[in-house]
Amino acid sequence: MRVGMAMIAAGLAGLAGGAEAQAITFGLKPGQTVRVRTVDGARFVTRLAPVPGPSPTALFERAETPFFLDRVDSLWVRGRAVRTGAIVGAAIATPAGFAFFAHFCSVFSDGSGCQEWGKVTVFALVTGLGGAAIGATVGALIPHWRLRYARDREAGVSPLLGPGRVGLSVRF
Repeated sequence: MRVGMAMIAAGLAGLAGGAEAQAITFGLKPGQTVRVRTVDGARFVTRLAPVPGPSPTALFERAETPFFLDRVDSLWVRGRAVRTGAIVGAAIATPAGFAFFAHFCSVFSDGSGCQEWGKVTVFALVTGLGGAAIGATVGALIPHWRLRYARDREAGVSPLLGPGRVGLSVRF
């Protein structure tokens, strides 16, 4: 699949501005949901074509809302926050599980202190795995937009001078 996308990117390199077209298409997969902003300010969310077509630009021309690469100002790809959810879930559950099982061990050790730290650690790690699973599940429900491409913009500074007006205009 990646080879096919690389071929599409290589084909687009000659058609729509070389490196710019390659930057837009690199890493995109058929069927992905993307958020597009065009150079004239239009914004829309669309799904790319499910399979690449005969031409290199068919992935975009046959999308649910067709668009042309030379008109793209920024392109965002939708993903999921599974990894972040798993990390947060494990980071919360592991110390909480360790504290709980350490207290549990101390309470039931007949006043001599906890002697089973290995078991406490194993139970805390198992609790952390459970927290990671719950966090990953929650993260899978949360869409996360990643900026895939942003057109280079011209930045300019010009003075604003007029009758009774002095200022600076920054265009980007």
